[in-house]
Amino acid sequence: MTASGTFGYGEEFEDFIDVSRIGGIIVKGTTLHKREGNPYPRMAETPAGMLNAVGLQNKGVHYFADHIYPRIKHIDTNIIVNVSGSAIEDYVETAQIINSLDKISAIELNISCPNVKEGGMAFGVTTTGAAV
Repeated sequence: MTASGTFGYGEEFEDFIDVSRIGGIIVKGTTLHKREGNPYPRMAETPAGMLNAVGLQNKGVHYFADHIYPRIKHIDTNIIVNVSGSAIEDYVETAQIINSLDKISAIELNISCPNVKEGGMAFGVTTTGAAV
């Protein structure tokens, strides 16, 4: 499988690898509403690799369902969607929309993204914070 948040939507790599040979792809973070992400610069190279604080930039779950999903649903592998939000209700609504798509194998809840204001860290650090 690909690492969470590192593989775009999979289609970006189709010129380099047969994506269906990968056991699963975790597509980039998806939120209920469009997010611009953090201001630039948001990536820095280090001697040990790279640091990033992209801030979950995406066009929102409805854009994903209407425009991206139709382009990637043909990929013969497990497609896992990373879902994030600013409140538990955002996660629930986003997950319900993703769950209605027939070729999605799983949903990954992003409850620990430290580089977004009001992200899942607010309730992702307690067992009671996850109760709906």
